[in-house]
Amino acid sequence: MNDSLGKRILKNLDAWFAGFMFAVSMVLVIINVFSRYFFHAPIAWVDEVATSCFVYTVFVGAAWCLRTRQHVGVDLLVERLPAKAREVVHLLTDIIILVLNCYVTYLSVLFMRSSKVKTMPIMKISVNYLYFALLLGFGLMSIYSLIHCWEDIRDLIRGKKEG
Repeated sequence: MNDSLGKRILKNLDAWFAGFMFAVSMVLVIINVFSRYFFHAPIAWVDEVATSCFVYTVFVGAAWCLRTRQHVGVDLLVERLPAKAREVVHLLTDIIILVLNCYVTYLSVLFMRSSKVKTMPIMKISVNYLYFALLLGFGLMSIYSLIHCWEDIRDLIRGKKEG
């Protein structure tokens, strides 16, 4: 593997993982549609696996969006503020996002603890394999939020103006 390709993959592992899970989900759904339509025999476990892959896509994809600051935001008023005030508002916003993500990560742990004996109906495996997507997604979002806060503070100290 090319060294720069390897670095790009590692740097964007969350995006690659979410994309892979989405591809697996779509392939499984298409296979099941063909199986149902042509052979009149749906594959029972496919729905659970495809749904689980899609859940991972959503939560890890959301973490990627946060890392790359791709989430939708309304900044009509913020962009009219002076540069220093914008930086402060961005920092406060990132702090709120950090606190919320850390709290939901904590709730994800509690949720997984309370669900450890539950199993998926068809595959008979622990639902925690599915619920781990919450912990992974919000855990990554907590880390990325912390990094954003650090960058905001650094930029405020250095006096960097947004451009």
